Amino acid sequence: MKDVLRPLPFGARLLLNVAMQIHHVTPILAFALLPSTPALRAQSSSAPDATASRSPAAPPSIEAVSAERIEIDGRLDEATWQRGTEAGNFTQVEPRDGAPPSQRTSVRVAVDGGALFIAARLYDTSPDAIVARLGRRDSQTNSDAFTVSIDSYHDHRTAFQFGVNAAGVKFDGMTPNDSQDADASWDPVWEVATRIDSAGWIVEMRIPLSQLRFASDSTSTWGVNFERYILRTGETVRWAWVPNSETGFASRFGHLDALGDLGAAKRNRLEIMPYSVVQGDFDTAADEANPFFDGTSGGMQLGADFKYGVSNSITLTGTINPDFGQVEADAAEVNLTVFETYFNERRPFFVEGANLFRFGAGSSGTIFGSPQLFYSRRIGRPPSAAAPRDAEFSQVPEVTQILGAAKLSGRVAGWSVGLLDAVTAREIARFRLPAEDSDESVVEPLTNYSVLSLRRDLRGGRTGLGLMGTSVIRDIDEPSLNFLRETAHTAGLDFYHRFGRNQYALSGTLSGSRISGDSIAIAGAQRSSARYFQRPDQDYMTYDPSARDLSGYAVSASGGKVAGSWLVGSDFFATSPGFEINDVGFQQSADRIFLGGRINRRWLTGVGPFRYAQSYVNASRTFNYDQTRVGSGVFTGVYGQLRNLWSGNIDFARNQSFQSDRTTRGGPLLLIPPQWQLSGQLSSDSRRRATAYVYGSRRVNESGGHGETAGFGITFRPSSAITLSADPAYSNTHAKSGYLFAYADPTAVATYGRRHLMADLDQTTFDITLRSDLALSPVMSLQFHAQPFTSAVDYTVFKSFERPRKLEFLEYGTGGSTLEYDAQSRAYRLDADGPGASPEVSLGDPDFRLRSLRANLVLRWEYRPGSTVYLAWAHGRSMVSENPEFDVRSDFSDLLRDDQRNRLVLKVSYWINP
Repeated sequence: MKDVLRPLPFGARLLLNVAMQIHHVTPILAFALLPSTPALRAQSSSAPDATASRSPAAPPSIEAVSAERIEIDGRLDEATWQRGTEAGNFTQVEPRDGAPPSQRTSVRVAVDGGALFIAARLYDTSPDAIVARLGRRDSQTNSDAFTVSIDSYHDHRTAFQFGVNAAGVKFDGMTPNDSQDADASWDPVWEVATRIDSAGWIVEMRIPLSQLRFASDSTSTWGVNFERYILRTGETVRWAWVPNSETGFASRFGHLDALGDLGAAKRNRLEIMPYSVVQGDFDTAADEANPFFDGTSGGMQLGADFKYGVSNSITLTGTINPDFGQVEADAAEVNLTVFETYFNERRPFFVEGANLFRFGAGSSGTIFGSPQLFYSRRIGRPPSAAAPRDAEFSQVPEVTQILGAAKLSGRVAGWSVGLLDAVTAREIARFRLPAEDSDESVVEPLTNYSVLSLRRDLRGGRTGLGLMGTSVIRDIDEPSLNFLRETAHTAGLDFYHRFGRNQYALSGTLSGSRISGDSIAIAGAQRSSARYFQRPDQDYMTYDPSARDLSGYAVSASGGKVAGSWLVGSDFFATSPGFEINDVGFQQSADRIFLGGRINRRWLTGVGPFRYAQSYVNASRTFNYDQTRVGSGVFTGVYGQLRNLWSGNIDFARNQSFQSDRTTRGGPLLLIPPQWQLSGQLSSDSRRRATAYVYGSRRVNESGGHGETAGFGITFRPSSAITLSADPAYSNTHAKSGYLFAYADPTAVATYGRRHLMADLDQTTFDITLRSDLALSPVMSLQFHAQPFTSAVDYTVFKSFERPRKLEFLEYGTGGSTLEYDAQSRAYRLDADGPGASPEVSLGDPDFRLRSLRANLVLRWEYRPGSTVYLAWAHGRSMVSENPEFDVRSDFSDLLRDDQRNRLVLKVSYWINP
């Protein structure tokens, strides 16, 4: 099916409207016009010149010497470390950008045929004040730390980071796209040792060349940078310094020279990690008569991960029968909207290298408005179908088994390449109908997922071009699965371009999609909440129940000033009605045209009592392809960090009235009244043993709807090895148009022969996220996570939507309509005109209350480099009640009496590097 792109003669009007929005909020910019004050002074007087500052110069360089018999023990007593050049001229990034450091740092580099060695002497005039806290690998330990970032491709875009804190806890990651946002899921196998002495502390690293990627024709020069963090002063210093007002990360590194012929040096390209998993499930709610599960089950499975260096710059990563039993459970929620909830990926195989498969990876993060073409949570998701509703007992797989998956990533002829392919199994549900034998049904077909990403960087990383394509192919061999699409394909192009000494940037994306399958599947896509082709009050989209395919496009563009004290820009995106990517991407809406403008004023060197401050104003309008305004608003706020590292923000949003084409879920447009929202947050100094934050918001619209959120968090570190945290959160929503369902009524002429039943909706939710981390050593940790949760939903004032484009309702029980409630059957009977021609309908009482508890306990031990043992316990309880009364104390105390589900998992993996 083709989309109809209507001409946009109102484009100039859009620009004018945004300009007017900004004009109306000009008084809010008063804060932005305050004069800047001199930079904050360094707190330590040990610097050579506490008030001097540097100007950026040519990139510094350091030469690697030949390594001879280095033992990684945190003692720099080898002769190698007495030779070669030293990286010692560091510069502050925080708190005084460009100032000399308060403490001296010295770094040397060595290389041999198989590894890179780093030695850092981090001098400190107060060694007793060095903070060294234990924690799990890649965790935030709030300690003194040292990081080396290596651009081994020397493409000025990609950095491999290796870091350690003063207690020897590792953290590592990859930072693509010339960004500082590291992919911390990358866990290379490397060695490090630290030692605190009377002069400060020492870092000694050995990084195998097999864990890095570089061009096969690599020269003897890489990009490199070194960074040190001193917790007590909040001081960050770097060897290759770039002012905070400028952009770029890997493109601004120094040079690591004299590496030799690396193309012939790399060895041991194959890594294999076989693993075994033993699992047991115990469920007190199970029915003993259930032939499929009586409450206890167990089993064992085998699998393996592998990596193979196809070349020095290309790596093949694969997994066979992967297990993710050690992964933390998703947070509980009650979603009453038509939109799917987005959950972050937590599975290691898909998290590692995820940035390579991100569409719209611009010069400073993801391009605004670019669609998410790849959402890895689609792979291995719960089966799409279910057992028959009238089944007495059933057994449906919790997730779809991933038979195998592989990723090919690296660089070829100047292009960054990422190729992922995964195959998921054909899943079977077993069930038994009353008075019948057991039977089976297919609930998920055999499916292949493919993603290809190509990226080319030019002009030293200041210009880039990206291409991405995805494909989903399902083997649908059962009529019961005809609601699934047989094929789904997308293709996209993105670009970015920095110019004007990296002060300005342009970026954009263009993508297209096509799905095909049975007419039932395509009709479902047309009627989905992303587009609602069946809306009766529109004529620019055609609902075709016989269609066998659907296609669409999306385009986005952003431009503006991205560096300096003033940031100014504008954003645009358009998503056609037929654009659909949810088979392997993530999309909540289509049929949208957005235009916005933004202004941001930053004080990077401080202003008044603030160490850092910024103010911002955004204005936007959104239309559908019928040129109906479906969103409009202004957002403004201020943020500041004090010299004691306390920080906070206050934000204000004002939305004008607009027409909603989603609230009636396929029915006519409904007017959304103007709304305002005020929110704020305050956070304490994160360096302290005890830290806290508090936040809250209040929103109100002119129809009487409102909502509030509030919460706080406390983190306490009673010792260097223990971290405890609690994060309670409360929210309340009162909506005047909570949707229930629609039914045919020939008397409802104004709403096209259907009544849309709604109600006042009150939802109150409270939960607490509890965490405790115990680090027994840098390689052994015990982590606990729990979330008690309760939510009550109460529907009152049942009503019928009366007039399109208005906020007018008929309340049942008034004006000749009737409303009756049968307490025995817990059902309402509603009639819009009493004894008239309008039909009477029945509605089961929609009120409910849900409470649950989810908990995980994970023991992780890296018993040798790259090899781990996981012992995980997952616990769950839940209950649904018909009583909508919100009572936190009762719900949380009664949780301990609810039926429970427990799962024990022991996973042992062994890293082999033959």
